[in-house]
Amino acid sequence: MGSDPRRVVVVGAGSGIGAATAALFHTRGDHVLAVDIKPGDTPATEHRQVDLRDADSIGELLATIGEGWDLLAHVAGVPGTAPDSDVLRINYLGVRLMAEGMLPLLNPGGSVVAVASTAGMAWRQRLPDIEGLIDAVDASGVDAWLADAEPGYPAYNTSKEALIVYAKRLSGPAWTKYGVRVNTVSPGPVETPILTDFEQSMGKDALDMVRAAVGRHSTVDDIVPAIDFLGSPDARWINGQNIEIDGGFIASMIGGAAIRL
Repeated sequence: MGSDPRRVVVVGAGSGIGAATAALFHTRGDHVLAVDIKPGDTPATEHRQVDLRDADSIGELLATIGEGWDLLAHVAGVPGTAPDSDVLRINYLGVRLMAEGMLPLLNPGGSVVAVASTAGMAWRQRLPDIEGLIDAVDASGVDAWLADAEPGYPAYNTSKEALIVYAKRLSGPAWTKYGVRVNTVSPGPVETPILTDFEQSMGKDALDMVRAAVGRHSTVDDIVPAIDFLGSPDARWINGQNIEIDGGFIASMIGGAAIRL
């Protein structure tokens, strides 16, 4: 990793992975802007509030933080227990508006790393279903897409599928125009305060099955180093990628029969 102090924006810094990400960079001596919907005491250089459901709130933040940033670590998200409209606005549209607004504020060689989820693993199969959502650039567009969406399909999964695809489609133009890389990381279940919400929305039995398959749920300490690496100069040729951080669970599902050892 490079040792020079960097200027880092962490969105969703109030708890969980976001708080651990902000704390890591702050401890290292970087200038950290910790952003969350609520006031917080996460170790950071400065704190700001934003409501990712509100484009005006995002715009006000971006208009006042200035240029010269090296990394946007966008960690904020809500589980499937939230209203579907909020899930899509926060987990997809909010990330989109923050990322596109940050691109001109990032230094060449900078990076955007957004936290998706293994819940978005079906993005390839779902492309025809989510194209309209990816085309949505405002809340009314998201809500219009939602009104015609497949009944019963989880909004959380959809939001992460759309985020993964969007980041891939943004990565090329962001690199060409701004010299900025765009990647996502997709954790499996993580031991954070909202894990019980995921157990409620996805089913505790399903999450227990994931834990049994790989031995445990992940912790923030398993996820943050990947965000750190992708945001660093050491990852300078990694762009448009989605890195699954799940102890190998998805690989065991899609790779076929396991090798006998």
